[in-house]
Amino acid sequence: MIPLWVLVGTIPRPLNPKNLEIDAHETVEVRDHKVYRSDLALSPEATAGILSWTAFYWMQSLVSFGYRHPIARSDIYAMTYYHLARFSYLEFTSTKEWCESKRLVRRLYATNKLAIWLQFVFSTAAVFLSYVSPYFQQRFLEYIENPNGRPLQVAYTYVFGMFAGSIIKLICNNIQLYYGRRWNVRTLAMLDSEIYDKTLRRKDMSGKVVGKDDKENTEKASGTGKITNLMSIDADRLADLPAYVFMFYNAPVEVVIATVYLYYLLGTAAFVGVGAMILCFPLTTYIITKLGKKYEELTAARDRRNDLLNELLQGVRMIKFFAWEDNWTDRVKTVRAEEVKALVWNIIYDIMLEVLFASVPVFVTASSFIYYTKVAGNELSASVVFVSITLFAMLRRPIILIPDSFTTFMECYISLKRIVNYLSEPEVGDGIAPVAIKVSPGQTPQDAVARTGFEESTFKWHVAPPSEDDAKDKTKSVEEEEAQTTPFSLQTPAFDFPTGQLTLVCGPTGSGKTSLLFALLGEMDITSGHAFLPSKNSIVTDQVFSMVDETTDLRLNKVAYVAQTPYLQQASIRDNILFGEPFDAARYKKVLYACALIPDLKTFADSDRTEIGEKGISLSGGQKQRVSLARAVYSHAKTVLLDDCLSAVDSHTAKHIFYHCIKGDLLRHRTVVLVTHHVRLCLPAAQYLVKVEQGRVAGHGHIAALRSSGELLALVGDEMTNASSASNSEDEDDEANQDPASHDWDSFDVETDAALTKKLVEEETSAEGSVKLEVYRAYFNACGGVWFWAVLMLSYIITRVFMFGETWWLRLWAAAYAEPSPFASFAANDNTALFIVNTLRTWANQVDVNYYIGVYVLICFGSILGGTLRNVVLFWGSLRGARILFFQLFQRVLHAPMRFFDTTPIGRILNRFGKDITVIDLRMARSANFLLDCAVGLIQSTIIITFITPQFAVVAFIVSGLYFLIGSYYLSTSRSLKRLNSVSRSPIYTHFTETIVGVTTIRAYGQQTNFLYSLYDKVDTYIAPYYLLWMANRWLYCRMEFTGAFVTLSAGVFILTNLKYMDAGLAGISLYYAYTFLESVFWFIRQYTEVEMNLNSVERVQEYLQIDQEAPAVIDGRRPPTTWPAEGAIQVKDLEIRYAPELDAVIRRISFDVKPHEKVAVCGRTGSGKSTMALAFFRLLETSHGSIEIDGIDIGHIGLEDLRSKITIIPQDAVLFSGTIRSNLDPFSEHEDSELWDALHRVHLISSTPTTSNTIATNTPSTSSGASTLSAEQVHQTNVFENLESPISEDGKNLSQGQRQLLCMARALLRRNKVVIMDEATSSVDFETDRKIQTTIATEFSQCTIICIAHRLHTVIDYDRILVLDNGEVVEYENPYTLINDSQSAFYKMCRKSGEFDTLYAAAKQKHQLVDVEQ
Repeated sequence: MIPLWVLVGTIPRPLNPKNLEIDAHETVEVRDHKVYRSDLALSPEATAGILSWTAFYWMQSLVSFGYRHPIARSDIYAMTYYHLARFSYLEFTSTKEWCESKRLVRRLYATNKLAIWLQFVFSTAAVFLSYVSPYFQQRFLEYIENPNGRPLQVAYTYVFGMFAGSIIKLICNNIQLYYGRRWNVRTLAMLDSEIYDKTLRRKDMSGKVVGKDDKENTEKASGTGKITNLMSIDADRLADLPAYVFMFYNAPVEVVIATVYLYYLLGTAAFVGVGAMILCFPLTTYIITKLGKKYEELTAARDRRNDLLNELLQGVRMIKFFAWEDNWTDRVKTVRAEEVKALVWNIIYDIMLEVLFASVPVFVTASSFIYYTKVAGNELSASVVFVSITLFAMLRRPIILIPDSFTTFMECYISLKRIVNYLSEPEVGDGIAPVAIKVSPGQTPQDAVARTGFEESTFKWHVAPPSEDDAKDKTKSVEEEEAQTTPFSLQTPAFDFPTGQLTLVCGPTGSGKTSLLFALLGEMDITSGHAFLPSKNSIVTDQVFSMVDETTDLRLNKVAYVAQTPYLQQASIRDNILFGEPFDAARYKKVLYACALIPDLKTFADSDRTEIGEKGISLSGGQKQRVSLARAVYSHAKTVLLDDCLSAVDSHTAKHIFYHCIKGDLLRHRTVVLVTHHVRLCLPAAQYLVKVEQGRVAGHGHIAALRSSGELLALVGDEMTNASSASNSEDEDDEANQDPASHDWDSFDVETDAALTKKLVEEETSAEGSVKLEVYRAYFNACGGVWFWAVLMLSYIITRVFMFGETWWLRLWAAAYAEPSPFASFAANDNTALFIVNTLRTWANQVDVNYYIGVYVLICFGSILGGTLRNVVLFWGSLRGARILFFQLFQRVLHAPMRFFDTTPIGRILNRFGKDITVIDLRMARSANFLLDCAVGLIQSTIIITFITPQFAVVAFIVSGLYFLIGSYYLSTSRSLKRLNSVSRSPIYTHFTETIVGVTTIRAYGQQTNFLYSLYDKVDTYIAPYYLLWMANRWLYCRMEFTGAFVTLSAGVFILTNLKYMDAGLAGISLYYAYTFLESVFWFIRQYTEVEMNLNSVERVQEYLQIDQEAPAVIDGRRPPTTWPAEGAIQVKDLEIRYAPELDAVIRRISFDVKPHEKVAVCGRTGSGKSTMALAFFRLLETSHGSIEIDGIDIGHIGLEDLRSKITIIPQDAVLFSGTIRSNLDPFSEHEDSELWDALHRVHLISSTPTTSNTIATNTPSTSSGASTLSAEQVHQTNVFENLESPISEDGKNLSQGQRQLLCMARALLRRNKVVIMDEATSSVDFETDRKIQTTIATEFSQCTIICIAHRLHTVIDYDRILVLDNGEVVEYENPYTLINDSQSAFYKMCRKSGEFDTLYAAAKQKHQLVDVEQ
């Protein structure tokens, strides 16, 4: 009859109802009696019976499947609710009700205390049970020494006692390891979610700058690199602690138990050993303290390296434009060298700690045996020696684990501190007391909620509190103090934007217009006053009201925001527009038409399902802006904030957007605040105007009132107020009166099947099967090749020989006290052994204790020296390999073609440089160390046991075969799961980086919850293979330990069957190495798998070492003359450009020529191919047909550095790098300060040009004509451009978009190349400054050939020729006057639709007359 406990153990558990709970993003269904969650079968763990759970049999089906097939994402289980990020984080956040959010340890304990205590109970039980085997081993060896007439069955009882102890310990270990891993994955989900949730709430400090030496504040202002490090490294390290924490609190318990047992064996000698151990603690504390400091330095160095790499990847296009690869290589080499230096110090202290803790057991053992024999006068017997050896080995394990635990805890503490510091960073809304709006008589609650405006207020950009060093530094001048601590501020009077009306916000470049919107959104610190925005307003009323306007279906408390730099996700155009809103086909099509997107979508093969890549990389600047605008228009937000959304589009498109979008039905009855330089176009439709100058609101009011009072003229000028001139009124009426129904928006097909669309960014793939030989070879060679590995293996063998010498010498020592008869029979059959023993006994001179102790200590220190040598060699090779692989990876990525960056998310690349490089830096060496040690130990154990008991060879063969079979199942499964785990990390990186870039937009739309749920999905996708990987590990452990218990049983039985051939000493050695054999086999399989998993990081790096590369920087024999190009003559012949060979041509066989010093404007609607053509001049896109020649040299035949360093581009997307004004203007220090000042003056960033010094001494803002472009900070602090050492933050975010463009233009002025390409270089600059810049261009670039891509027609009307592109083809190419006189020309129609025809015609005519006079 089956025992009742077996029957109960096989009964499945009932399914917890929480496993069926879903949110809007998930599905649950039952198919074939199985529960499927989001199309993944629910893990059998959810219903596993007690026996299945204890033995991990519920993993059997996945392990068997993984052995036969590569495991795909669709093959793994859906996690139980307990392991899902959403449930875990919900439980974690509930602790904030009674605990501070930054008290992470307490919160983690509260949410995992059941798992923590079960792990504690069973791990402690396993510690006690681990001493059952030594107890029975002692009794077994005592029996062999002296049976005392007891029957042989007693000895068999002891053998089976060792076996039973191993099985019970196995069960306890399985349970405690399971709960440790359960706690581990929940902690990881909680920490990743908490860091991400904080990222959604923290103040955006990306524009904050700190001094070069202000490391403390650098740490406070977390950049993208640091935040991703917190998620990928610190959270992982802290989450790993639960899986190993039991080692820390079990180690002292093991030490106590082992010491008590040793006291039972050795008496007071045991305490001598413990005393020796205690004497080592001060040195241990010192080393651990130093290691902690060095580890902090290492994490800081990693942050700096990651920040720099992130900045490089974000601005890689600019780096390639200017051929700055060598400069950036030097910068990365510098930060990597700092990281490696910190890493070396960590390794040095790590090795010192290992040497110390390897020495401690030697001191303990030697001092105990010396006292036991010399002082106490006892004789060593085999039972005492080998049980002591076993106990000392068990004592050595916790002693060795203690430094590892200290190191791990120290690393975890630093990671904890870094995460807590991040969680303590200021959040948006901190310190702002909520202001309840009282509903006044005659006012509806809806009106109160929809209020948008300001009290009299002062806002400042975020500034970190001064560090203690700054507070103590009394040497700084007043000017230095102000320049360092004074942030940009904005002052506003009390006013409200009219609800349901259009408001214009205008002002010169850098005046604070964008800051005004940020102040509304709560993104700036409030010094005084208050800002009102519907999404943040709270009202006091007794009336019941709805937040949805019943007539317009608008959400009164929702806000839509269009940033000046569009925020786009790596998704389809449709997904970017919907942004979490439900799809309404009719509204959606109307939005597409209003935002002029339909013509663009018709050119895309996948229409609105087209994937646009990271940050919309596959779209033109105008298309990005219009997709961002369409998102705001499609939303049902009552309040819409638009930041310069017309700057990136051509004049015709701007006009279309104004009449059909801004003035159209979709924005009617909505509160629209529009920041723009297009005042002339938009003023007629606006009801309210706000003028911002130098960080203050210079004027505001209803336009009708301003006009009647004459203030409007003073604010915007006469030309702007006369927006509806007679010459343009007819065109405006035509545009305004066009019937939307007459257009094709209603018939536009939006039912494209998403499954049939092409993916721009493919899912990250992973290799299949075992790690390829090429990967081993790559790491093998990087570490030092054959000689390195030969020396390393020799050091392992030497160390193992010494380790065997320890046990063998103790056996001889014990045998020296006994009569030789038991051993004589054995030795008689082995003349060599007899000779060695007799010789050693003669030297010993009748058991000379000093001699035996001395040799034993020498052998032990030989083992320590060998281990130290082994570690030094291993880490030297590992560091060498890490440096080489990092630099190879960096070089391949840096020189990859732009198509690689277009189709590869930055998060995916950062994953290589982050998690994978971290593994190669440290974990690879540690796992390889353990593997090689296990391999040598396995061979050693097999040889020794087989030598003593030859029958064991049969068992070893059978057990090894069984181990190999179990290991094969595990290896195949774990390899697939590890690869799935690796590739599922990149989407989390991407999601983090995308969120950091667009956090203002996300907060404005109130989409934080949706983005958090998206993170849950990605974390679950990452955790599932990770958790199942460790469950497969538990499956392996259970079967290995069960099989291994039979190895110990077999060794004991074989000893009993060979008693007449051996003494107790040999029996002790046999049992000791039987246990070692078991441990070595298990850890060999574990570590081989671990090495393969870590080699997965090498494999992923190796994958990027195979990516395509750009053409060489320099081609010997084809270098152009040093003066090239001398004239700047350009011939474009039959040019065809494709973004990829399989895609349609974007530029379609165009031909044209540009004469020396000629200025050519390239016009056409957005998406017509203008910017693509510009990319071809720099070979960021290679020609698929045709050629471009400059001064007779085909640019396709020369090196990229020779090409890119000789021509200049001023791009639309102005990219700056962290550093200073000087480093961004002159990264190679090629120019004098006077030249830098002159360039800044000529682009009107400063109003005077100094002749000496780094700074301009100005106490008050300039009021000259150039003052309109001076920084808004001048009202409150020194203009940043008046000091060449003024810091620039990452991506130049401490400057306005217009200031960034002007700084890029100043950089171009310094290069003085003969060919200059300008791609909407002044699109974000106000019109007044733009006119001055055009004058600068005309004079400074008079001897240059200019190709200018322009949407502002008035900036290019005086150019020599106009090239009009449409759909990648040349429509016309002629001088402006000829084209504007041809009513059939495309350029004429552009001018006519721009609303400035008369002005443009007059300018073209004037230019034509000047040319005629000159001719």
